[in-house]
Amino acid sequence: MTESTENTIRVVIADDHAFTRYGLRVLLESDPGITVVAEACDGREAVTRVLEFQPDVVVMDVRMPNGGGLQATKEIRRSRPGTRVLVHSEYEADPNVMAAMRAGASGFLMKAGDVTQIIRAVRDVAAGAWIFHLSDTARMRPWFDELRTARRDGAFPQLTAREREILNLLAAPRQTTAGAAARLGISTKRVENALTDIKTKLGAVDRAELIAMARAAGLGTGL
Repeated sequence: MTESTENTIRVVIADDHAFTRYGLRVLLESDPGITVVAEACDGREAVTRVLEFQPDVVVMDVRMPNGGGLQATKEIRRSRPGTRVLVHSEYEADPNVMAAMRAGASGFLMKAGDVTQIIRAVRDVAAGAWIFHLSDTARMRPWFDELRTARRDGAFPQLTAREREILNLLAAPRQTTAGAAARLGISTKRVENALTDIKTKLGAVDRAELIAMARAAGLGTGL
């Protein structure tokens, strides 16, 4: 394991095949900006390792014992929403992949694809991007549209309806706290207090990070 620095992307690898985990570790740690902090061989262990090591990204196989990647993704997104999940599977049409994306995963890579893509994907996902590497994007477009809607509507279940409404408004381009308060018919102070609670619940260090998280989930659009 390489030594971590403040700017290093911390990664947990979750896969039930030891050879795959080893290969991913060697590849990822060939980038000096990435450190693999832990490995997991099943879904339950993946959740445990995330809570223990608090990584930036999990590279997650969806087909594993003990809940698999789908259940692990749900629990990770609920317990530690600041950790991004990058799904890794042999089959792009696997229903578990689609379900994991609906549960909040930030990207999908084919195991049979160009292995060097995973370093770029981990970096992009850690920065808040939403990554797909698919062989037939046109065929999957209806699923993309449905997924975007599902992710936006189901984002951040730990928030109350009012908190989610406030976050949705604040994520809109050029929206101010005063403008959101006026639109909701409440005081600016109430919006500021709600913003503090939202940051605490989502683990955001400041408003900029919170807005980035909201926009990555599809909030702030259509206003």
